[in-house]
Formats: sequence, structure tokens, C-alpha cells
Amino acid sequence: MPDESSFTFISIDQVQDRFSQLHQNVCRARGRVEIRDGQGTCVLISKEELESLEKALEILSNTSDVRNMARRISCLTHAAAEGPLTTTTTTTTPRRRLGSN
Repeated sequence: MPDESSFTFISIDQVQDRFSQLHQNVCRARGRVEIRDGQGTCVLISKEELESLEKALEILSNTSDVRNMARRISCLTHAAAEGPLTTTTTTTTPRRRLGSN
């Protein structure tokens, strides 16, 4: 993971003037450039950095806790698909046969 010195903060106006240089720096050093304007922020990272982050998320999300949670959600989904989650009990009174006392 890159250290803090490989992070660059820059305005959108500066990006427009220096995009080619920023692109080369990010690809070569696997750094990050945070691009800000008055309304939002985005981050320019290399493809390799993105793939590393995605792989780390994949590994971390494959823990036993996540598997247990997924299993529980699956069971709840299956139960919901089977029918109502609550049951109602009705009582009926026995019927008498016609002609019997």
C-alpha cells in the first residue's frame, strides 16, 4: 500500500493542464491523485492499484463471518419464498351430522 507521500491533492483546473504527467506518475509509482472541485472529489489510481484493492476486498470478504452471514440471509430468503413467516391458528368447532342428536 502506498505511503502518504505518494498521495497528491490537486484542483480540477490543475488536472486539465497536467493530466498526461499525472497519468504517467500514477502508472509508474502506483500513487494516487485526489482531484477536487467545488462540489466533489475523485481519485485517480493505476489499474494495478485498483486490481490490488479489488483482490484484497475479495480475500477479506471470504471470511467465515461473511460466509455465515450469507448462509443466514440465504435461509431467510428461502423461508420467505416458501410462504408467510408467521403462522395463524384457527379453531373449528366439530360439526354435527344431520339427523343425529
